[in-house]
Amino acid sequence: MKKQRLLYLDNIRAALMILVILQHAVRAYGTSVWWFVSDDSAPLLERFTAVNSSFFMSLFFFLSFYFMPAAYDRKSFWAFHRDRGLRLLVPLVAYVLIVSSTMMYAYFRLARGYGEISFFRYIIDYFLGFGGRPADWSGPSWPDANLGPLWFVQHLIMYGIVYSLARLLFPRADNPGRGERPFPSFRAIAAVGAGLALASFAIRIRYPLYKWIGVLGFIQAEPAHAPFYLAMFFAGIAAYRNDWLASLPGRDGKLWFRVGAVSAIAVALFPVTPETFGGGTPLSLAYAACETFCCLGLLIGLPYWAWRRWYSQGPVVKALADNSYAMFILHIPFVVAAQFAIAGIDANPYLKFTLVSAISVPATFLASAALRKIPGIAKYV
Repeated sequence: MKKQRLLYLDNIRAALMILVILQHAVRAYGTSVWWFVSDDSAPLLERFTAVNSSFFMSLFFFLSFYFMPAAYDRKSFWAFHRDRGLRLLVPLVAYVLIVSSTMMYAYFRLARGYGEISFFRYIIDYFLGFGGRPADWSGPSWPDANLGPLWFVQHLIMYGIVYSLARLLFPRADNPGRGERPFPSFRAIAAVGAGLALASFAIRIRYPLYKWIGVLGFIQAEPAHAPFYLAMFFAGIAAYRNDWLASLPGRDGKLWFRVGAVSAIAVALFPVTPETFGGGTPLSLAYAACETFCCLGLLIGLPYWAWRRWYSQGPVVKALADNSYAMFILHIPFVVAAQFAIAGIDANPYLKFTLVSAISVPATFLASAALRKIPGIAKYV
């Protein structure tokens, strides 16, 4: 059965895209995990990024996985991957070859003290790593090639491969003809949350929060949040098959929104210490639990709120939703350019964050809208 398009999900996607830009705009002022520009620190902004990290990429994954079964149902195995190749793989490769390489070259030349070098030599020796790692290499990783925010797209590709193979080998594993199941009870979701918290806590003993690794040498991943994203894979598929997002239960929606809000406040109040982010400490366990229930609470609560209050779509929100994927791909250069442009200004970091956001959001939107008007480009972004 073909399901109706839920405009409120497009609205959420547009809002999440703005939040992604704000998350990266704040990096120069609130955390130590941003190497392009390092400016004055503002502790409250670091807590802003912490709350966002608890849920916003999980919600992105959930929405992406929600639409995946329908895409496979309409197509064959090969058609499914052909279309995902156009929408995911082509932008990923283009981002690495054009955006990431150019930005890392500029960072190499302007901020790392290695002297004059041609773009071509940088790409071969340092970006791809064929020149060998220098003894005084300053990082942030070796080699310099990285996916930036498009690690998310890489993960979507990998999950899509797993899903399509499961559908091919086990046709009954996700059978569109099965009857719909009711929305899970509060206890069932809470039990899942407890399991996710424990899994995340266990992973953080070895891989603390914000520690990124290369799985199999090429999959860019943050292990601390991997259980969240895996859970979103199953939750998104189940939500689509059972049509949970077409009519969210009021009592559960309100309750989980409150759980998410309280947990978000708790996340913001934790001390910024290594013991919070991992290492098997009691503080790490408590933080993993608060992050988990912030994620689950807002995963259910925000769609419920949007379903009740934000179902219509005006021209501005529609334009943002239509261009959200292109904005996701293009936003980093605009954010970094704005951060770099005002780095020398003697101003409060909160004001700088506001200025960077006010510049980079509309600039990214305008560039994305212009890109999608080029003939043939819209099918990719």
